[in-house]
Amino acid sequence: MFTNLFLKMLNREASSPSRGAKQIIESLRITQGQTIADIGSGGGYFTLEFARRVGDNGKVYAVDSNPKYLDFVRRQSKQAGLSNIEFVVARPSGVDLPPCSLDLIFARNVFHHLSEPVKYFRNLRNALKPEGRVAIIDHGPKQGFSFTSIFKHFTDVEKIIETMESTGFRLSESFDFLPGQSFNVFSYFDNR
Repeated sequence: MFTNLFLKMLNREASSPSRGAKQIIESLRITQGQTIADIGSGGGYFTLEFARRVGDNGKVYAVDSNPKYLDFVRRQSKQAGLSNIEFVVARPSGVDLPPCSLDLIFARNVFHHLSEPVKYFRNLRNALKPEGRVAIIDHGPKQGFSFTSIFKHFTDVEKIIETMESTGFRLSESFDFLPGQSFNVFSYFDNR
């Protein structure tokens, strides 16, 4: 019961115009037939929106460490008539997804939860197609008394960029329309 209420609240927050949901989705330039991993899918707002955008020929992996959250998203997707979502329980070290399968890895408000982000994104790197991208949104540090500062629910943007570069990614785009949050997109270049 509490889990459902909490996830509904997360979805209301994620979909709020003040949180930039529409701008986030438009910035990602998602097209029909793409495959996306929503890392830390939470209540599934972005998972469901991505599934609608990629259509029947595309696929979305809802990835979360909490199986109850995935059950909630599964019910939401069923109610919405979406059958192009696969549900994956994450481990602290990473996620096993098919190699060279993803056009986009999306991680919103997740980075600060990762105990070993270098290891985590190295693991995910193999799942990206050669032209695949990683979009990371996270809270920045705030001065004073706030949830994000007290509970350390933030990551300095410099730390995110440094971490991603150390795993072989390069910053390819940066957006500044999210108040108090960084939004960066990374690409990986290798000789596959």
